[in-house]
Amino acid sequence: MHQKTSPAAIALLTTGGTFEKVYRPGQGGLGFGQSQIASWKTQCRMPENTRLETVMLVDSLDMTEEERTHLCQRIRDCPENHVVVIHGTDTLVASALSAGATRRSEQVVVFTGAMVPASCEDSDALFNLGMAFAAAQCQPPGAWIACSGEIFDARGVEKNRTLGRFVRTTFQYKTD
Repeated sequence: MHQKTSPAAIALLTTGGTFEKVYRPGQGGLGFGQSQIASWKTQCRMPENTRLETVMLVDSLDMTEEERTHLCQRIRDCPENHVVVIHGTDTLVASALSAGATRRSEQVVVFTGAMVPASCEDSDALFNLGMAFAAAQCQPPGAWIACSGEIFDARGVEKNRTLGRFVRTTFQYKTD
């Protein structure tokens, strides 16, 4: 007889990034409106026990160290042990490394982002979000990045602007 288990509670935090940008006709370009995580929870059929939190809506190139510290504190303070973070790709690795250093030891923290906003055609955003949810439930405690169809240890990945994707680095950070 198979025992039925409920899925782990997951926190979905957003910081904005390209993932959350929308076309703003008044500005003649991309910018932030309201976070779309509530609609994505429905569209992507996320587990019912997914908690949503908008931490901030900023381009990651504009994220200050104070904001990064605030994000890491929000992650650490999450009651959930499984955390997915939507983040801009330009400084996603830096934030993931910071979160990895400050998270609770039992937490699985998965960062994801998008090269093209979720609001645009041909976006990689929701695919990456689905990967992040899977990673949050399957990876051991640590800081991870789910982008470009892969799951990376945050200590060995970089954004390759030429390829428009994340790739493993040849240098691997030593673990303690």
